[in-house]
Amino acid sequence: MRHLFLINPHAGKYDRTQEMREKLRTALAGRDEPWEAAVTQYPGHGAELARAAAERGEPVRIYACGGDGTLNEAVAGAAGFGNAAVTHYPMGSGNDFLRMFGPDACRFYDLRALLDAPQAPVDLIECNGRLALNVCSVGFDARIGLGAADFKKLPLVSGPLAYQLSAVRTIVQGIHRPYRVTIDGERLPGEAFTLICACNGRYYGGGFNPCPDAVPDDGLLDFVVVPAVSRLTILTLIGKYAKGGAGDIPRILLRRGREMHVACERADRINLDGEELVDSELSVRVSAKKVNFFFPEGTHWIPEKRVRN
Repeated sequence: MRHLFLINPHAGKYDRTQEMREKLRTALAGRDEPWEAAVTQYPGHGAELARAAAERGEPVRIYACGGDGTLNEAVAGAAGFGNAAVTHYPMGSGNDFLRMFGPDACRFYDLRALLDAPQAPVDLIECNGRLALNVCSVGFDARIGLGAADFKKLPLVSGPLAYQLSAVRTIVQGIHRPYRVTIDGERLPGEAFTLICACNGRYYGGGFNPCPDAVPDDGLLDFVVVPAVSRLTILTLIGKYAKGGAGDIPRILLRRGREMHVACERADRINLDGEELVDSELSVRVSAKKVNFFFPEGTHWIPEKRVRN
């Protein structure tokens, strides 16, 4: 088994490359397996490195050492390769996909627990030819999540605070836009919407939980569609939405399916696991490709499958 660690030097508040190299030397000491620590140099580099490793044909485990964007790149590169598997060593401010592991999410910081961890194939979201593991969204939420990057590098601004500041700015700028939405061939009523998201995971945007029942290996996506609402309404509902209560909010449309199409009046910002795509249309579906994801022994996204020590 070969191990490839993709280190994003821009994840988090400062470059932790040297710290990570030291941790790897300690965790891998005494193991008779080849390993490599590769530092990503530019957007998309992680996907290139992951794909090159998978194309060699030998068993390889790829560790995304960074934030949600680094995980997205590792997944995009390894997708469809049965000999490759991916995991996340969290170094970003959100690390949203791992939140579905509940109280066990912290175990992903244990490198030794990841080295021999079990793996399982999971679904992927395909949007306009690009892949996402966790969430694809457009609208109010996407503008908040993508806009948070503007605040994250400010002194004393943590990940959650960056999202909160971005939310305030987005509310001021306007919260709903004209969209036409179709899910599995059904045109949804309405001409303007506040947010639209397709979920394979459960959390995004620094901890928002729109789909507490989403499962990443059921062959389906969970769609959450919020029609046009006022600024006052969104302020009163956002807390419940963030805490997994979307199903209790009147007028929110929840669907489970395989495909969604969104037509925008003009080009808009689209969120793919924290990465940005700008387009006037979204074609979202369950990808034909899967990716193997590995996780510490005893952890699982389904609470009933977790093993308590």
